[in-house]
Amino acid sequence: MYLTVREVATRLRVSASSVYLLVENGRLSHHRIGARRGAIRVSEEDLAAYLAHCRQEGTEGRPAPPPVTRPKLKHIRL
Repeated sequence: MYLTVREVATRLRVSASSVYLLVENGRLSHHRIGARRGAIRVSEEDLAAYLAHCRQEGTEGRPAPPPVTRPKLKHIRL
């Protein structure tokens, strides 16, 4: 089954413009159906593959990232 851009956006809980960016950058496989540029359709398998690629494992066993040091702003008084 093929999904529209809006359906993909709803499933990912992002905006439709974010889905268009994923398609444009080649990160989300898709099909163009119709004349000229055509309508974008994404198969359920391609969406599942994208989600699997984006999956990040838990952080157990990994060292904590170093703390971020920020410069002190001497010209600002609180």
